[in-house]
Amino acid sequence: MKLEVIKHMLVMFVVNHLCDGAYLFEVKRRLLNLIGYSLGEGTKVVGPIYCTAKLKTGSNCWLGRNFTIHGNGTVLMGDNCDIAKDVTFLTGRHETGTQESEAGEEEVYSVCVGEGCWIGAHATLGRNVTIGTGCMVLADACVLKNMPENTLIGGVPARIVRKLNEVESY
Repeated sequence: MKLEVIKHMLVMFVVNHLCDGAYLFEVKRRLLNLIGYSLGEGTKVVGPIYCTAKLKTGSNCWLGRNFTIHGNGTVLMGDNCDIAKDVTFLTGRHETGTQESEAGEEEVYSVCVGEGCWIGAHATLGRNVTIGTGCMVLADACVLKNMPENTLIGGVPARIVRKLNEVESY
């Protein structure tokens, strides 16, 4: 096994098993940055985390319990994003193949989340989706298309529920 693979496995074990929970945030952030993720200053990871893609967050983000990224693509987040528990990002899939093998060629995607977004629990985002600045994605939503800034997004498949005012409180 290559040294980099062993280092990655060791760091993920420490983050996911020895440090999971709402503490040791700076330790987890530094460890994850050490193995190639790019987590901005003040970003907090609850853990456990499962990520097979490239991840880059802005400053002061919150990555809730069971934060998951499947695929070999990229997830980019702006500053001040809050990601609730059990949120999944899909950055890859397979084309439809043939009768012999339905899973065809791999496709790779990126998912972008604008600054100040809040993604509710159990939401799923995928397939080259961009969520605009200041959006709120409701719990259990499945977002498969781009969404404009300052919108409340919900449903399966997700749709715009309404525009958000800049000074609203919830």
